[in-house]
Amino acid sequence: MISSSRAISTALFVALAAVTLVAQRPHSNTYDETRRITVQGPVTRIEWAAPHAFLFLDVRDTTGVVRTWAVEIGDPLDLEAGGWKPTAVRLGDIVTVEGAPARGDAPQVLANAVTLRTGKRLFTTPAVRHVTAAAAPAPRWPDGQIRLGPAPGAKGYWGAPSARALVESGGIRIAMNDDGLLENLSDADRVAPFQPWSRALYLYRQRTRLKDDPLGRCMPPGGPRQFQMANGFQFVEQRDLGRILVLHGGGDRNWRIIYTDGRPQEEPAEVVQSYYGHSVGHRDGDTLVVDSIGFNERFWMSAGGLPHTEALHLVERFTRTDLNTLKYEVRVEDPRTYTRPWTGGWTVQWVPDRDLEESFCEEDVESTLR
Repeated sequence: MISSSRAISTALFVALAAVTLVAQRPHSNTYDETRRITVQGPVTRIEWAAPHAFLFLDVRDTTGVVRTWAVEIGDPLDLEAGGWKPTAVRLGDIVTVEGAPARGDAPQVLANAVTLRTGKRLFTTPAVRHVTAAAAPAPRWPDGQIRLGPAPGAKGYWGAPSARALVESGGIRIAMNDDGLLENLSDADRVAPFQPWSRALYLYRQRTRLKDDPLGRCMPPGGPRQFQMANGFQFVEQRDLGRILVLHGGGDRNWRIIYTDGRPQEEPAEVVQSYYGHSVGHRDGDTLVVDSIGFNERFWMSAGGLPHTEALHLVERFTRTDLNTLKYEVRVEDPRTYTRPWTGGWTVQWVPDRDLEESFCEEDVESTLR
């Protein structure tokens, strides 16, 4: 017979594991942001591990039954940038939470406001996280070639993309949220020139609110999506080795290699398929042009669920127009998925005087507090 304390601990472990798995999905799939609820209770546990921080509250309902609620309060990196630490709240503090409830019956809420009994608001974050450096020309190497990373002795990385999803360039704004969910499914034909099967798959992913997004299972953000992640990226130009490394602040700190030693692109049949493909690059004036093939099919190349096959071929153009701005353009060619090649792009803002911060995606993360 299992003791009552052991049974409670087992139940709590199962509940916490379930909450963490749900937390990895896109917000649009996890929470119903058209609704608002209020819960109140003492804090019983604090989870402070990127990419999601949680408070756990014991909440008594109108019938007197107490349930443990998981309250998502944000990304720890954003919270810490706003001056917050997990010690801002203590175990046993009574807090009131207003926010969007989870879809279904899960006792989980995405907090819009967390307030102590004293009336103090907790875990508010600034509207803009990144600070722009003073206007200046793009830094250059001694031979005049533009640097994609920081100047010697300086720090910085690329963050804050101007778009959160890839769509075909056309000058017409397509209304969607940060997860890539369309406000109107009738706009799907303006996103990309889909084949019938890929259009149907894209619409399925949209209608199911991106529940199958591989990023929610901690898979790497392959293709253009790697340049739209919340925690940014940076280039490490190893000119003596003839390559550029692309390091990511999110997605378990993955990296990508772009060969710049003049080698030709491989034959598709000879390339080992991967999340980031086989990339070779060359300079076209101040622009780095990168040709990539050899992708697997285990990732979504953009938020919102854009499909692709192993026939995906990308040609990317990176142009640093000044210190603070990187222009990204990508030509997508996948004749199995799209009726014709198409292009999209956005700009990315430089984050000065800071290094990439650690951000790991873990499906069963334990609290960092001991």
